[in-house]
Order: sequence, then C-alpha cells, then structure tokens
Amino acid sequence: MIRVDSRAGRPPSVARESPGAGPETGLGTPLSDVVGREPLFVPPTSTVADVALAMREGHHSCAVVTSRPDGIVTNGDLARIVAERRPPDTPVEQVMSSPVHALPSGAPLIRALLLMLDEGVEHVPVTRGGLIVGVITDVDLIRQQSASPLLVADRIRRAGAGGPRDPALADLSSDLAGVAAALLADGVDGLRIAAIVASLHDSLTIRMLELAQQDLGPPPGPYAWLALGSQGRMEQLLQSDQDTALAFAEHTDDAGEYFAALAERVTDGLAAAGVPRCPGGFMATNWCRRLDEWQRTFHGWLDEPDARSLLDAQVFLDLRPVAGELDIGVLDRVLARGRNRPGIQLAFAQTARRFAPRVRRFGRLRVDRLPPAELKLRGTVPIVLLGRLYGLAAGSPERTTAGRLRAAATTNLISADTADTLIDAYAALLSVRLAAELGEDVPLALSAPRRRELMGALRAVRSALQASALTHPGTG
Repeated sequence: MIRVDSRAGRPPSVARESPGAGPETGLGTPLSDVVGREPLFVPPTSTVADVALAMREGHHSCAVVTSRPDGIVTNGDLARIVAERRPPDTPVEQVMSSPVHALPSGAPLIRALLLMLDEGVEHVPVTRGGLIVGVITDVDLIRQQSASPLLVADRIRRAGAGGPRDPALADLSSDLAGVAAALLADGVDGLRIAAIVASLHDSLTIRMLELAQQDLGPPPGPYAWLALGSQGRMEQLLQSDQDTALAFAEHTDDAGEYFAALAERVTDGLAAAGVPRCPGGFMATNWCRRLDEWQRTFHGWLDEPDARSLLDAQVFLDLRPVAGELDIGVLDRVLARGRNRPGIQLAFAQTARRFAPRVRRFGRLRVDRLPPAELKLRGTVPIVLLGRLYGLAAGSPERTTAGRLRAAATTNLISADTADTLIDAYAALLSVRLAAELGEDVPLALSAPRRRELMGALRAVRSALQASALTHPGTG
C-alpha cells in the first residue's frame, strides 16, 4: 500500500478542500485560492498497480511522483498503460511525465488555463517555495467558468463521427464567441484571449488532420502543418480567416498527391467549422510544397525581393508548426538571414508607416467615431508590422508580437519602455476589436476611461512609427 511521501521539505498535509467559488471567481485569482487538498505523493519505485489503487481509494485523478525532478501520473496514463498491456508491477517512474508543467501558487488562474491549452494537459502542479503543494485540474478551472475554453477543446477532441464535416463542429464559432465574451467580461485582456482562440483553432486543426487521415490513410512521410498570420503568432480573434501552409518530405512518388488531398480536406473542414478561407489565398491548398522547395522559395524572398515576395515573406515570418513530425528548423534559419538584409527591413518599416493612425485638426486623434476596421488598420496592424520588423532585425525566432518587441528591447533596437508601451497598447486595441466582434457599438459604447486608454494606445502606435524612421529611415 502506498503512503503519502514524507521526504524532507514536504509541507504538512492541510487536507484543504477546493473553495468552489464558481464563475464569479475571476481568472486573475491566484492559484493558491483555488487549489484543493494536498495531492497524492508516491515514490518512483511504486508499481503502477499500487499507484492505481491509491488513486482510487483516495479519489485522486493524479499522483505526484517524488523523483528528481518531480513527475506526474494521471488517470489517462493508467488507461494507456492498460491498453498497452504493460504488467501491473511496472515502476511508475517508467510511465510518468517528467519534468512537470508547474506554476507558482501566486500565479493567476489564466496562466493555468493557457498552460493546459498549450500543452494539452489536464493537471498543473502548484508550487510554493519550489515544492509542490497542490494540483489544479481542468475540472477546477471549468468550475470557475460556465463558458470554458476547456469544454470547447474537449468537444473538439470528441467530435468526428461525421468526419471533418461533423455537424457537432458546425456551430463552433458561436461556442468560441461565448468563450471570448466570458473571458472579456472576466477582465482578461484581448492579447490573452487571442492566444486562447488561436490555441482552440490549433486543436480544431489537429482534429481535422486526424479525421482526414482516417479516410486517406497514414501519410507517406513526415510533414508539418503550418499556421501563418495571426494564428501563427497566437494572436487570433473571432473573425480571423485561415492562414495555413503545408511542408512535407517526399519519400514516395505519390506524396504530393496525398498531401494535396490532405490540405483540401482540412481546409474544407475548417471552413465548415466556421473558419473562413483566406481571401488572399494563404491556405495549405495553395501553399503545399516539399521542404526543399520551401527552402528555395524563402531564399528567393531574401535574395531577390520584389513587392509580391515582400508581402509573402511578411506572412511567412509568422509560421509556426501546429502538427506533424517534420523538422522545419531549416526554414527558421533561412528567415534569420533577414537580420543582414537592411533593404528588406527598410521595406517593412515603410509598410508599417503607411498604417499610422490619422491625425485630426490640431494634431488630435479622435476615437469617438473611429470604426472597428480603422482600429485594425491604424492600430493593431502597424504594431504587428513593427513586431515583424524589429524581430527580423534582432534575428529573433520569436513568433508573438510581444516576444518580438521584447527581443528588440533586449538587443537595444528599441527601449524597454517602448516595448512595454506597445505591448500594452496592442492588448488594449485587441480588447476593443474583440468587443466590436461580439456586437458592441465600438467605440461609442466604451466608457470614458476605456476611451482614454484607446487614445493612449493609438498615440503610442504613432510615436513608435515615427521612431522607426530613425532606426530605418526612408520614405514610403
């Protein structure tokens, strides 16, 4: 029989129950206010059978393995072990996940939510002083929100009886809108909500790929499904369209035909689920190539740039693999050469400055009648373009706009204050755009403080664009 581990340094058991505060508990609440009783600790030499028995008797959905570093084993792991017909005397250290994805007790609930979505986990250990003192589960988080993104993610994983066009996915867009509205009402900023929306679209894409491969059979070789644009940056709002590509390593003569069919099915499935096709044609149906062809394409963008290739290059700077086993690191290395291409950087800077917020009489920026489309073109778009510019100039592999701006500050291309101001402005502008997508009469419906925040965000964008003329001078 397994006993709770008592190795030195473990805090005493507090047997604390989850407060179960319900939806009114905000996602800014620290994990320490939500974490339940002390978890089950087991030594790494415990057998799978003993751990399963201890979990059942203690009504635990997981056990923390006191290895170095700590590990975790869950009900899902035990089910997999049974399916694989492993012997019951298998040491738990052979089947645990380690190291664990842990968060400090002072971290807000939103961080646990993002971690679960990003890593596809259902249990997040909570630490205090470097020691695990509890575990937050997906059930704990769902209790805090009636419209939980975890419920939507679970629905996506379970769908598939009708193939990529399963009716269960037909109204996914309304579910996403409900999630976004709940998060916005809970005070979560637009940048974090956009990351959650992108994560759910990742889950949807992975499920579509699984369903398509059930019909087409296993792929003939490694491939990578790539997210571009806002999904690639993890900054996707509700009305974003598909921006995708596919790279594959050709091992057989029919590889091209297979992956073209795969791209077609997934693109159709995403459209049926409410993610519209890209009007500009940036979809895997049009951008499905062998990896060596992608290398030549990327080299061409850098070595012989023209207006069209610069547009394509900007979109592909955001590429991020969503699924597949193909290593696309070679493409990142090609793109990193843009650090030594001042001509391309200048073109990017000139493009960004074309989207500067417009000044009214006496140099004022008015927001009381600014349509939502202008908030994108004169607000979020130039910040994204500046992020791409400075990320490229810094040689940074970061894909998020915030990550690129911070990398630029680290390399002294911009000040840390400028980076923070632009990131805050980006989050505020995304929040307002999201409110408009949810049906609010923006900006007329904004409170006076929010209008002032919006005004400050647009001023920050304009100042940053003017400063870019110093680091990357030129007209455009």
